[in-house]
Amino acid sequence: MAKLGRAPMELAADDGACRCCGATTQQRAVWPEVYAGTGQELRRCGHCAVAYLAPDFTEEALARFYAHDYRRLFPAESPWRSEARFFAWRGDQPIAQRRLQWIAPQLAAGARLLEMGSGFGAFLGVAAAARPDLDLWAIEPDLDHRARLLGDARVTFVADLQAVPDASVDAVVAFHVLEHLPDPRGFLQTLVRILTPGGRAWIEVPDVMSDWRSRNYVQPAHLSYFSGAVLQRLAVSAGLQVAQCGAHPGGGVLADNLWMAVQRPAQSCAHPLATASAEEVGRLDARLDSVRWRLRDRLRRALKRAIVRVFGPGLPGEVQRWRGRGQVREAARDALR
Repeated sequence: MAKLGRAPMELAADDGACRCCGATTQQRAVWPEVYAGTGQELRRCGHCAVAYLAPDFTEEALARFYAHDYRRLFPAESPWRSEARFFAWRGDQPIAQRRLQWIAPQLAAGARLLEMGSGFGAFLGVAAAARPDLDLWAIEPDLDHRARLLGDARVTFVADLQAVPDASVDAVVAFHVLEHLPDPRGFLQTLVRILTPGGRAWIEVPDVMSDWRSRNYVQPAHLSYFSGAVLQRLAVSAGLQVAQCGAHPGGGVLADNLWMAVQRPAQSCAHPLATASAEEVGRLDARLDSVRWRLRDRLRRALKRAIVRVFGPGLPGEVQRWRGRGQVREAARDALR
């Protein structure tokens, strides 16, 4: 039983099944999760070529993780002294403007748009300002922070996807959400249920095949690690039509992410997730095996933990945001083009 903060983090029973396809054979244990030391391990499925953390936290432990441990583990999520500077250096709004530039031309007048995991509300605020005709809905469990960047946007918040009626939304956006979900394929199947025929969705996730170089990249908030090929097969198996899936069109601060645009066809049918080729599995294995657990990675992890213990997450988070502000300024310039 791992321990984050003051409370132990209970792990659920391990059934050995892949998070995405459910296969229980050809599940390779790659290496243990070291960012937080939860007792989980990174696994690779030899059937669908997804990488994922297992076993899961229990539901109670997962809720406690997001309520109490998340911001201490990820100091960049913790404001320090100035909330205005916190958001300016994070770049939520210019990044939201960039995303809207790719999405807005495909939204009909008066479309109902649902954001899954709206965070501080940056995308909704930007969308409301640029397209006041939109009917904005959102799901965001963080009640304390979800209105920070909404501005004057009028948003209907719903508790969860079960509260969204069938065929009731024209568009869904989910930015850095799918990798957090215990059942990513189930979420994609739910899109088929809630989207109107012809309705569209846009999904952004980290790209496991990008140039990350430390095992600290794998951490307990991210349960799944997708390549573009896996992401596309998941959407197709859920019954969605894929219009675009691959390298992020934004580049810059978003360059290490995947971007997928999907549509609900008039007639949709879910089917089993297609098996990956041996070559694709081999490429994923080679990518994961190339990441070593070096002494400097261990020292950086230990130093970061020590600094957070002494100063709390606010000051270290401020330093992280300061170091990344150049990419944020670039995103802001791109949003004005």
